[in-house]
Amino acid sequence: MSKLMSFIVYNIIVYVLYGIMDALLTAINVYSNPNLGTDLLIMPTDKDMGYIIINIVISSTLGYVLLKKLKQIL
Repeated sequence: MSKLMSFIVYNIIVYVLYGIMDALLTAINVYSNPNLGTDLLIMPTDKDMGYIIINIVISSTLGYVLLKKLKQIL
């Protein structure tokens, strides 16, 4: 797999993982406001930003692991 294709696949994987985890966090009411992310007037609290950063780190790490597994399969 070329570097450009790996970059594109990695970003797609991370985007999907982030969306899944964000939907899960929204479903269990972790965020301070359920409209966070859909309404631009709602600002996240420090606690919300912590959850968002944790979600980014986990999604990026899992995306990297999944990309490496995908490269081994291909």
